Formats: sequence, structure tokens, C-alpha cells
Amino acid sequence: MDFSLLDQQIDSISADKNQIYKQLNTASADNPNDVQLLWRLAKVALLLSDLAEKNGQKDECKRWSIAAVGHAKAAVVAEQQSLEAHKWLCAAVGRLSPFLPTKERIECGHEFKVHSDIARKLDPNDRLLHHMYGRWCYEVASLSWMERKLAATFFGTPPESTFAEALNALEKANELRNEWIGNHLWIAKVLIAMKKPKEALKWIDSGLQIQQNTEEDGLSHQQLIQLQNKLNK
Repeated sequence: MDFSLLDQQIDSISADKNQIYKQLNTASADNPNDVQLLWRLAKVALLLSDLAEKNGQKDECKRWSIAAVGHAKAAVVAEQQSLEAHKWLCAAVGRLSPFLPTKERIECGHEFKVHSDIARKLDPNDRLLHHMYGRWCYEVASLSWMERKLAATFFGTPPESTFAEALNALEKANELRNEWIGNHLWIAKVLIAMKKPKEALKWIDSGLQIQQNTEEDGLSHQQLIQLQNKLNK
């Protein structure tokens, strides 16, 4: 299989992701421990989840998120030192988390942190890892008192982070890749949480000027418009 050509197709918004997923799934059936196939299956499943959410198909979004977690976990088992395996497992558990009840969501957050730490040691300059860590920091900083108590019950000590730490990680991701709609979206969300709406609007406006190239871009663009409308009321 020509992975370089396949990766171009995966990253193209016009490519049929369902067809790519089927192609990878067929190849993986013959090579069930091939980490290169498994992490790409997770990535494509996440793109299909993004597309489903953009189209308002919540059940499909959850189904593809669950599939992504399964593929990514299999990738980690297949090769424990694979950056891509840990990275896409982080992305997958983060994607699935909003669909889960509080206890399972906290467990997902713990699992994310474990694999994020491993992945960032393997590559400290991966922009997606900094972006996802920023999102994790945002979610942890947003936990209610009750959620923190539950986290302490499950893991001994609750996770700790701040919106400032989230902003720092997202700004690092922006340094590594400025033209990224999703990162602009999350920087805006953090700034809103920090009571800085004017700064948030600047990031929203600049994010809306960026060309949409992937399913994630389309979903992020849609969410930026929603944030813009809320702030302009």
C-alpha cells in the first residue's frame, strides 16, 4: 500500500473518507497488527466523526468516535513506541469523551493525559499534541467542584490545570502552524473563559479567514460562526 498517496487522500476534503476507511479496514483484516494501518484507521474514523457532527448526526458521530478509540488502542498495543498511535488515541478519547457520563469522561481524561505525556516525550514539537493538550487543560480548568471530587475518588488526586496553561499550549500549537481553524477556535474558547471577549473575537475573525481543507476545518468554521454570533449579541 502506498501510504504517501493514501495520506494525501486522507488529508483532502474532497476524498471519500468512507471508501478510504473500507480500504484500510480490508488491508487491516489481513494484517491485524500493522500499526501503520491501525493509526490511519483511527484518524479516518475521526474525520468521519467530524463530518457526522457537522451534519448534525450525533449517533454517527459517537459511532465513529468509538471506532477510532478501538483502532487507536490496537495501534498502541501493536507498537508501544509509536508516536502516531499514542497521538491518535489521545484524539480519539478526546472525541468520545463528550458522549460519556461523568465517571467515564473523567476516566477518558486520565487516559488522555497518560498517552499525551508519552507522545509529547516522543515528539515535543508536534503541533497537534500541543493543541490537544491545550484542550485537555481547558476541560480540566472547567471542571466543577463535584467533578473534581469524583476525579479524586477514582485516581487519588484530581487533575489540575488552568486556562492560562491551556492558552500557553494552544499558542505553542499556533507557533508551529498558524493557519489552523481549529486552533483559532480553541484559543477563542479559552479567552472567553478568561473573560477576554475582545481578544477572543480577534481570533474568531482571523480563524474565519482561513481556507477550509479538511472535515475538521469545516466543523471548526461552523463553531467559530456560532461563537461570533454569541459574542456579538
